[in-house]
Amino acid sequence: MKTILMYVANRIWLILGIYLVSLLVGAATFSLVEAKSFGDGLWWATVTALTIGYGDLTPATPAGRIAGVLFGHFWIFMVIPMIIANIVLHLVDDKNLFTDEEQKELMQRLRHVEALLSGGDAARGGTMNGANGVWRTTRPVGDDGPRPPG
Repeated sequence: MKTILMYVANRIWLILGIYLVSLLVGAATFSLVEAKSFGDGLWWATVTALTIGYGDLTPATPAGRIAGVLFGHFWIFMVIPMIIANIVLHLVDDKNLFTDEEQKELMQRLRHVEALLSGGDAARGGTMNGANGVWRTTRPVGDDGPRPPG
């Protein structure tokens, strides 16, 4: 569910599509259940979705009230948070985000470290265990030659 919500929240066109479809479905439901025109239904759906609630059009039937409750909750708990999330994602600047140049430099450094660790193991008198990252020394105790890192 979280993956789907993140997918939708990152796509403003999809949020606007959900917005439009939900208004049309809400309008059609209201007009059918309450025996009103589609224009009245669209007015009711818009006023309800925007949480204005003028009170000039309200559901009078039990089915209309249930539809109104579901429609209002859908908007408050689904559509509005996705719109806010999309806006926040585009306005907040992540100061910890690496640039492409920084990522390339880090990858070069990592390759260099990996080459040092794997290319000269015998000369340094040890090996790196890839599973847990522990350096295994094969040098005898008291040997004063170069020591492996760590």
